[in-house]
Amino acid sequence: MELLLVLFLLSGQVKAFMQFFGLNLPVDFTLITGALLLGFTAYKLIRKNSFSTSNISFFGIGLLLLFYAWMIFSLFYTHSEQYSREKTIFFLLNIAAFSVPFFFNLFNIRLFARIFILSTIVLALGLLPFQYLDLLKNVTVPGAEGAYTAIGGLYLTLSEYLGLILVLILTMREENVFSKRYDPVIVLFVLGLMVLLGARGPILFALVVYSFFRLSKITKIRFTIKTKSIVFLSSVFCLLSLSVFLMTRFPATDTLLRHSFYRFYSLVGGAMDGGTADHSSTVRLVLAQEAFQGIFKDLGSFLFGYGTGSFGYITTGADIRLYPHNIILEIWFELGLVGLLVFLVWIVYILSKAPRQPNQYITYWLLFYLLLNLMQSSSLVDIRTEFAIFALFAVQNFLVVKEPKPVLA
Repeated sequence: MELLLVLFLLSGQVKAFMQFFGLNLPVDFTLITGALLLGFTAYKLIRKNSFSTSNISFFGIGLLLLFYAWMIFSLFYTHSEQYSREKTIFFLLNIAAFSVPFFFNLFNIRLFARIFILSTIVLALGLLPFQYLDLLKNVTVPGAEGAYTAIGGLYLTLSEYLGLILVLILTMREENVFSKRYDPVIVLFVLGLMVLLGARGPILFALVVYSFFRLSKITKIRFTIKTKSIVFLSSVFCLLSLSVFLMTRFPATDTLLRHSFYRFYSLVGGAMDGGTADHSSTVRLVLAQEAFQGIFKDLGSFLFGYGTGSFGYITTGADIRLYPHNIILEIWFELGLVGLLVFLVWIVYILSKAPRQPNQYITYWLLFYLLLNLMQSSSLVDIRTEFAIFALFAVQNFLVVKEPKPVLA
């Protein structure tokens, strides 16, 4: 089950690689993994011939279905004829990702995390050569499109997942994903991958969340520096410096590093002088402004929105896939304040009912990281991984599986 769920969540990224190499399946890969996931869930329930769960399962899924019902109702007044139907259908993937973990009392979150981490790392490593080849074709024209731009667009999603891995490992309570020996190695390796991919937002958000996490652990402020702390910080600094130096010795990693530096520099430059932000940041600001203007245009748009999938039509006049890269603005624009309130009630209910226990794999810090990413990237129908993580956060303390702590030699 854990492997099936990971395949379902990462099916979009796997499918992009398959399409690049011309491996076109007769049936969509996401549909295949989704059908297998739901089929296996139904099989387990039928074989067990009984089902027991907590009240949070019924109300959590029920509130999400209520939000989906409002999406369907908005089809009666949406300005989009084509994409609205596609978006409504694709949202079912989110519902499936959120619902499945509630039906397995023996779902192993630790095993799921291991498979997800290794799979994401493999996909990110596989993406680096394509991004390098794309940069070679565009080295003189930053931002121009090359032969590998389509698959290179995966860098953002995979970077967000890598940041998720960082926050997951660094904020877990009393447990390790692999072991105390290997988890720090994975953290450093994942951070290096994020730098090579040029992941600005995920890196910044992961650092912000981890900084707040560490600050929350401070109980006393002492103006003394322990020798152990000095040795640790010095070791980390030397290791990072050595890693950067080695990367600059190879043409491929040096090119990727220069690209990442350019992206961070353009972001900082745009924030400081207000006029040199890169194309990506500028477009997102424009889309956010258009979303605000549409929301507050009149009372009807404020309360009920323009209908599912209508953002592209309202802002460009074409019935296309387009979104403001902010989940709150997207929901408010298309489903109005009514839809936004239903969505927020669903989130608040899950957060308020999920018990706080010391042994947690998925913490509020990880949800905070996901929220930060959803406020600057992704569409409502592209976040089934976030829905699955949200579900695992809700059920993790009800799972009966117990594992012995690993014994280190």
